[in-house]
Amino acid sequence: MVFSDQSTINKIFKVGIYIRLSREDGDKLESDSISNQRDILQRYIKENQLVLIDEYKDDGISGTTFDRPDFNRMIQDIENKKINMVITKDLSRLGRDYIKTGYYIENYFPEKSVRYVSILDGIDTFLDSTNNDVTPFKAIINDMYAKDISKKIKGVLREKELKGEYLGSIAPYGYKKSTTQKNTLEIDKNVSYVVEKIFELYLQGNGFQKISNILDKEGIDPPSKYFNLKNQSATWRPKTIRAMLVNEVYIGNTVQNKCVSVSYKVKKRKPKNESEYIRVENTHEAIIAKDDFIKVQEILKNKKSLSTPKHNELLKGLIFCHNCGRQLRICYRGKNKKIGYIDCGLARGKDKKCRTCNYNYNKFENKVLDNVRDIVNTFCDKNALKLIYEKNKDSYNQLIKKEEQKILTIKNQIEDISKKLDKMYMDNLNGIITDSDYFRYSKDFIEQREKLENNCKDIQDKIKILQNKIKINQDKEKTSQVIEEFLKFENPNKKVLFELIDKIELDEFKNIYIYFNFSELNIVKEGVNNINFIESA
Repeated sequence: MVFSDQSTINKIFKVGIYIRLSREDGDKLESDSISNQRDILQRYIKENQLVLIDEYKDDGISGTTFDRPDFNRMIQDIENKKINMVITKDLSRLGRDYIKTGYYIENYFPEKSVRYVSILDGIDTFLDSTNNDVTPFKAIINDMYAKDISKKIKGVLREKELKGEYLGSIAPYGYKKSTTQKNTLEIDKNVSYVVEKIFELYLQGNGFQKISNILDKEGIDPPSKYFNLKNQSATWRPKTIRAMLVNEVYIGNTVQNKCVSVSYKVKKRKPKNESEYIRVENTHEAIIAKDDFIKVQEILKNKKSLSTPKHNELLKGLIFCHNCGRQLRICYRGKNKKIGYIDCGLARGKDKKCRTCNYNYNKFENKVLDNVRDIVNTFCDKNALKLIYEKNKDSYNQLIKKEEQKILTIKNQIEDISKKLDKMYMDNLNGIITDSDYFRYSKDFIEQREKLENNCKDIQDKIKILQNKIKINQDKEKTSQVIEEFLKFENPNKKVLFELIDKIELDEFKNIYIYFNFSELNIVKEGVNNINFIESA
């Protein structure tokens, strides 16, 4: 598009020069430097006796986006008729997205009677030149260059992540970036004790909100305030506590590559499936012991609320229905709702898909604790522990192989859907399918893929539990230590109970089945206070 009418020829041009630099410029940093661009632009203005009104500069911002502070200011000045001519060193300085670059050159600038000049490309919309005709092709080349650079940068970052180098802008709370070894974390002794305290409080049975209140009461600054971030919080938040409790960084692991950019042109990022995370173990010193971290994850798996429960039941999260396998609820009734009862959600309503197993919780807890003490007393002597874990180990390994095969099948299905989405995208670009059809079909495929990714995550969680069971069953010394710790307490805490017990089942006849984490304890004991101890399936 060119301006060639007489009114335009006689026009006085009020010039705005636009300068941009970002890391996508790669090895051309010197030739594309801010000062180099400015020199070329000012020389052009002087040689052509033009009037410079303002300079617009975006430093460190990609050309694949047009949401840039000074670019937006330049557009506003065009709207206000402050400038009517824009000059850049080359076309890539204006932008690298060929669609939007074409929009500004072919549509926006002509509509606003703005002259555009790209000095090194020989583009001048004031002149009738063949250089103007090849502008779309140059825009496409710039776009492809940005895409290529994006891939190269991602490749470099991925290599660093695979080596376990920490690439976050700030260190996780409890750590600081090493001053001697690049991209490495070291413990921040000023606040590492707070991390230890959070895990300890949670293992003692405190909820997220209660832990937050304790830290606030002690005058401990939350992470955002400690790091002096822009959006600071004056108090600790339950979500912050939960995020810390699931962060593997505290056991010495670096986990990255959790999100992916929607496109090299779009800043928006979406979370990846956990199977795609890059996890490197033992990259730095741990703050939390691995055994404690694993136990926290087991407790968290059975938690559904961020709030602190009104009733801190020791066995909550361990109780399941013997008939349907559903986790049982603890509901409170009576005056002031102080009396707790265990029941199955499927036993309620008209359908009653499960037989009820209604039971007074306090009686249930006392009966379980008494009988657990009775059974573990038999095994206090380390010499009495039988070496029977191999049977369980083989069984768990077989289950793990089956679950891993399921993951492989799901990943193949996910890959197939991704290929279909890529093909549809190209078909849309080439005009084979309309935008409306593309968005309609792609939405269904994306929903299917997300469902498969969630299934994959659930299976991975199951595999972790099975692997942990193998580890526990192999550790005879651990069996004895946990038993002794349990017996020392008149009222054991959740940490010890979750280490000792895998799950407890209740049936409609009020029979209780306790499944221990240690194969030595999974023996059959019937007729004692209506408690049945059966071998774990």
